[in-house]
Amino acid sequence: MGRIQRLPGDLASQIAAGEVVERPASVVKELIENALDAGATRVKVEIERGGVALLRVSDDGIGMDREDAVLALERHATSKIRAKEDLFSLTTFGFRGEALPSIASVARLRLVTRPRGADEGTEVVVEGGAVPLRRPAGAADGTTVEVADLFFNVPARRKFLKSTGTEAAHVTETVLLAALARPDVSLFLVRDGRVAREWLRVAGRAERAAQAFADERLAACVGGRGPMRIEAYLAPPERARAGAVGLHLLVNGRPVRDRPMARAVAQAYGSVLESGRYPVGIVYIEVPPADVDVNVHPQKAEVRFAEGRPLFDALTRELHGALARAFSLPALGQGRSFWNGGGRASFERASTPLPSSDGADGWQLAASEEAASAAVAVALAERGPLVAPVRAMTAEPQLFEGVGFYASLEFLAQVRGTFLVCGGADGLYILDQHAAAERVAFHRLRQAFASRSVATQRLLIPDVIELLPTEVVALEERAADIAALGVELRSVGPSAVAVHAVPTMLARARPERIVRDLAAQLGHAANRPFDDAADMVLATMACHGSIRAGDAVSREQAAALLRALDGIDFAGHCPHGRPVVTRIGYDELERRVGR
Repeated sequence: MGRIQRLPGDLASQIAAGEVVERPASVVKELIENALDAGATRVKVEIERGGVALLRVSDDGIGMDREDAVLALERHATSKIRAKEDLFSLTTFGFRGEALPSIASVARLRLVTRPRGADEGTEVVVEGGAVPLRRPAGAADGTTVEVADLFFNVPARRKFLKSTGTEAAHVTETVLLAALARPDVSLFLVRDGRVAREWLRVAGRAERAAQAFADERLAACVGGRGPMRIEAYLAPPERARAGAVGLHLLVNGRPVRDRPMARAVAQAYGSVLESGRYPVGIVYIEVPPADVDVNVHPQKAEVRFAEGRPLFDALTRELHGALARAFSLPALGQGRSFWNGGGRASFERASTPLPSSDGADGWQLAASEEAASAAVAVALAERGPLVAPVRAMTAEPQLFEGVGFYASLEFLAQVRGTFLVCGGADGLYILDQHAAAERVAFHRLRQAFASRSVATQRLLIPDVIELLPTEVVALEERAADIAALGVELRSVGPSAVAVHAVPTMLARARPERIVRDLAAQLGHAANRPFDDAADMVLATMACHGSIRAGDAVSREQAAALLRALDGIDFAGHCPHGRPVVTRIGYDELERRVGR
């Protein structure tokens, strides 16, 4: 007998199931997708003990006759495709013909279905991949699939499941993604006998976004470039999270996980989002089916694009144009590519350098030796919860519209050494003094860097700073770029550098803090062009050169800061995404005091 043998059918099925069925949420995903492909307008998901003990998915779709109900449990049996060419024109969620047989091989499965208008239904029972048992049954139109004792016959797999709460949370996320994909369908989630969530059908994606993110103030973006179409609903930068857990991506209506795409969305916010932080919201992308391959992952959770880089560049630019109007974002950094509509990447740079700034208006940025890399968070939130209807970005008037908006405010008082209270024509405006000054410093540093004219001040005695050898090497390799930032340094051995000059605007900041933060930012952007990382480096430097919470601000300094804010390209948020100003309207004040 040869060494190579065919695996037993039940073992092969369990191996295949391992690619498709990871946890209860995987089962729910496959069953919901089958329901949607069957034309369901209402889908109900019920789980017990996180879906491990029992999960049930019921729909009002077209149902199946007796033969199809049994055939559906055979591997690679599907109604979705007929030929290999169909893989490049898919209009359904499912197509692999693996979900039901994979589930049936690792659980106790019961399927009850009836075609619309049929006299009776069909019940099919399968336990651990055994031979299906079929019999007539009374049933409502549509299909119900019950899955009990998941992994009962694969205890090694079952022990890797998490707590009941964790598994239930994954199921909830799966149902949410289905609701986002199909706003025309009502979905219900029942956990241990109680209705946990419900998403009633709505007219379109905008209403579904507002329904799914009721506590977020979303802004809408609808546009496209070349063959790509975009519809997105995204929250302000201050609501961003570490990691992309709050960002949902859908390609041609299919929820996907795609790290480069998530980064492209985050980069649309420009310098206000630090590396590793992602916005909250939803992004729908439509591309020709022939330009995207959905057959690259057993769970259909990942896709591959024929022209990924130009598509992501186009996504960044299109989103940025709308987000900039909604949240007063700065222009994107130089050197980014975009999609020219022909499927290839091209590159562009600013045609003219930004003008340099000489610190007019007498506003002097006070630096503190103890300034931290992270600025003081805004303590005054917007009125009430962040609930607002989803709206078109271009239609809403902006808080900072009009020439001289900030200069028109009257400085009234400094509160708690942190907030500048100002009076305007329509209400009170409270500025975070550190965020505002940091924004001005960042703008001026950015202008000077773009024109390679950062003013420097030489140190009387060079400051020697101990670093890791890898950091010293990274700084040496980028010495010319670093000099353009206004920082002059030289290595003095394998683990130290000497700082000879710093930007004039940061003359009172500690060179050690500047260089250490500079090394850290370069480490994060080791494989990217320097221009792509420059904004984050400049933002960190601006933080060191700005007044901080607790610093006294005179009336003259406050007035100069307000004038300076009018002269920059973006005055709504600091470079790290925190709001600069909060408004309380006079009508709100009158309401609160009962007038």
